[in-house]
Amino acid sequence: MNIRVLNSDSRRITEWSGGSTTELFLYPSGGSYAERRFQIRISSASVDLPESHFTRLDGVVRYLTPLCDGFYLKRNNNWQYLPRGDVLQFSGEEDILCRGTGRDLNLMLKGARGEMRVLPKGDHALTLHTFLFLYCPQETYVNGSLLSADSFAEITKAGFETLKLSSPAVLFTADM
Repeated sequence: MNIRVLNSDSRRITEWSGGSTTELFLYPSGGSYAERRFQIRISSASVDLPESHFTRLDGVVRYLTPLCDGFYLKRNNNWQYLPRGDVLQFSGEEDILCRGTGRDLNLMLKGARGEMRVLPKGDHALTLHTFLFLYCPQETYVNGSLLSADSFAEITKAGFETLKLSSPAVLFTADM
């Protein structure tokens, strides 16, 4: 298994109605989030306003996990608390109101399938996917190599191998 940390200098930062978002990965490489020409997008967003609406993204399956203590989300007229460590999957067509400030991680899939999971410290079996990425919110040893806090890495040549983590991390998988 190879783990390649992706350079943070190449991350694109843009504004959204509630703060800013940092694009960690976009596929295909010639795609555009602004023009909604993408199949896979992984990003981290800051939620700077005490109350904000998530951007509507028709035809997109979304995953979200807080990097802060959590957020209160209003979906279908019901409030729910999403704490750090939990992942919410929802449709981009949903009208979601968010209360709380902090940072989160997002996976957006349009014509692709995949998932986002928060992995606890320990050993985790990996299966082969078209794309495998790992985000480390804090300094973490990954299979013996030290990754700094806020590292985003691509995992290649994984097929039923074990991922060993010294701290919790977020795994993204995607297939076409």
